[in-house]
Amino acid sequence: MSVGTAQAATNAQVTITGQIAAATCDLNVTNSNIDLGTVVSSDVTVAGPIATTSKDFTLNLSNCTQDGETGTVVSMLSKGTALAANTNYFNNVDGGTVGVQLTANGQAVKPNASTPLTALAGEVLTAGGSAQVLMNAQLNSTVAKPATQQIEAPITFSVAYN
Repeated sequence: MSVGTAQAATNAQVTITGQIAAATCDLNVTNSNIDLGTVVSSDVTVAGPIATTSKDFTLNLSNCTQDGETGTVVSMLSKGTALAANTNYFNNVDGGTVGVQLTANGQAVKPNASTPLTALAGEVLTAGGSAQVLMNAQLNSTVAKPATQQIEAPITFSVAYN
């Protein structure tokens, strides 16, 4: 009788996530691919926002569930890689000095942070409620005359009640 040897098998990993929230909404975006254009480095004379790249888009909230509490605030979580040169902006390309600056209803949206959407509290805290979050994206340079580089910022949005 011969005995065989065991062979190593490949492994698989699964990441399972979930969340418990007082209530939530479905999200839909008006444009999931936003091109902020090409900027000539020499046109960026100072560090800061690059106004010519500003683009508006809308996050639509729908099918909101009843929260059952008073005084709660709708918050938006924005998951994405922060620019190493300034962690207030999004960019997942290593070594970059230009990132994407986001606002929601005029409030700053930072990578991997929760942004309270206080302007929506009365609008979406009802069963079946819906609302719109007016978003703006624009490039922001941490230096004058930045080097040639790519900017890429995949961002995942979610909404919950706090």
